[in-house]
Amino acid sequence: MSGFHEKCSCVHVEPFQTITKKYKGVENDALETVVDNKEWTIEVKPKPQQYQSKYAFPNIGNPSVLYVDVKENETYRWDEETRQYVCIGTDYRSIKIINGGNA
Repeated sequence: MSGFHEKCSCVHVEPFQTITKKYKGVENDALETVVDNKEWTIEVKPKPQQYQSKYAFPNIGNPSVLYVDVKENETYRWDEETRQYVCIGTDYRSIKIINGGNA
């Protein structure tokens, strides 16, 4: 196997510069592209999207994107099954009552 690399001098590898394609219909400004030249990997992942209010979210969300309501400091995900946004995180300082159940 060690002789393979010595004989194959025809392969030239260029480092990746940028990627300009869309990923599952999400525009480029909504994506983060991570290129690792040492591992020869490219990872494209949606960035969290920030909006001034949850009412400014798109009518139909993307299940692979996190949506942030900046005003209320809440994070949502899009649920494909129910076709609505589901709150998955909020500022803990805004919690007034915690129901501990029957403890």
